[in-house]
Amino acid sequence: MCAYFKHLISNLSMVFSLIAKFIQTIQNIFKKESVLIRTNIAQIPMLIEKNFLLKEHELEDLSAKNLAQVKYLHSKATNLLQTISTKELEGKENERMNKAGLTSKRQLETQMKRVLEKIDPKDRGITINDARHYYGESYAILANEVMSFRKNIVYTSFYLKEEMKSLGEVLQELLNLYNETNLAFAKEKDFFEYETVKEKIGFSIKKKKEIEQILIEKKNNEEKINQKENEIEEQKEKMLSKRVGKEMVELKKLEEELTKLTNEKQDLKTEISALLINIDRPLARFKQLVDSGRWKMGAEEKEMLNLFITNPILALKKDPKAETFKRVLGEILKAIEEGAVELKDKEKEKRLAALQEIINFDFFGKVFWKMNELQKRQIELNKELEKSAIKKEIEKDEKKENELARELIELKEKRDFFEKRVEVGKSEMEKDLSDVKEFAQKVLGKTIIFDEEAI
Repeated sequence: MCAYFKHLISNLSMVFSLIAKFIQTIQNIFKKESVLIRTNIAQIPMLIEKNFLLKEHELEDLSAKNLAQVKYLHSKATNLLQTISTKELEGKENERMNKAGLTSKRQLETQMKRVLEKIDPKDRGITINDARHYYGESYAILANEVMSFRKNIVYTSFYLKEEMKSLGEVLQELLNLYNETNLAFAKEKDFFEYETVKEKIGFSIKKKKEIEQILIEKKNNEEKINQKENEIEEQKEKMLSKRVGKEMVELKKLEEELTKLTNEKQDLKTEISALLINIDRPLARFKQLVDSGRWKMGAEEKEMLNLFITNPILALKKDPKAETFKRVLGEILKAIEEGAVELKDKEKEKRLAALQEIINFDFFGKVFWKMNELQKRQIELNKELEKSAIKKEIEKDEKKENELARELIELKEKRDFFEKRVEVGKSEMEKDLSDVKEFAQKVLGKTIIFDEEAI
């Protein structure tokens, strides 16, 4: 019986062990690692740089080792060029060949010196990115520019075979070293992309701060706009309250009378213009006669003729009864009758009647005296208006309202400026956020959500 229970307990232990393992398996199946990261862009370098630290050290070591070799080879090439420069060419039998060789040697010295200056490794390779640019640029310069003066290399090598061979070997070693390093860098595309991404991260952080500051300024500006609009509303109410009462009624009467006088003066000017328009052609033709000297007339009459054509009201101030002007009109009648001013018969009859009408017109009573009375009353009204306290207050209030309106326009323009800056900043930032996110997701294998995307 005891053995039976022992056997039963042993079987039960196995069963429970199997159940525990099954539960663990089920938990492992359904247990999933989070594939979503919510962060801000400033944290990205900390999340992904561990993937590149070892690679960065490897590339720095490679760059430093190769750069030391490049400096040695560059120095060697410089010394060989110096040796070639100081060495005289041994003359051959062919004088033309000797001359071509000497010219080629001089050109080669200048050209090679310029190439060596361009690929000088001094002060280069301080950062891994600078080293990458240096190797890429130097390879292109050496490969392309040396080929451009190969003719001078061939001619010089004919005279200085050993020296040019040594220089060629050194340059080939340099070229091979550049190529080898470029290939090593090319294999680490992700690392150098990360360097670019870090620059974009820096730009985005800076742009984010700028946008946040602009949004603060925009908010402050909105408050100022609301405040200014309230000030304008209060100013309008204040002005409206002043537009009632006895003083305002009196002011309105004065202004209405002044407007009426102005209209009456304009009516008189229109009447004179309408009167003179009937003789405009004879006036113009007669003026041509006088100006050309074909019709003699006194200086006073000539001045009045010109004045009535350009400014009749001013002319009447000088000649209230239009006596001088009427003498001029008499001369025009005479000129028409004598044929000096040519008009068709039908028009002639019409113009002569119009001239006679103006000669008979009472300029003093109907125009000058009325104009003078209107002018006097205008002066009186303007003096009364100048003394009006309520008018001064209204002008002051209107000036204040205009100032407030101008300030409001400036604030709204500033708001538009802020909105444009935010729009441009967000557009620039979105592009960099997208590039950084794409790269980080590729490296981490997880989905990234940036807090900055909610801005």
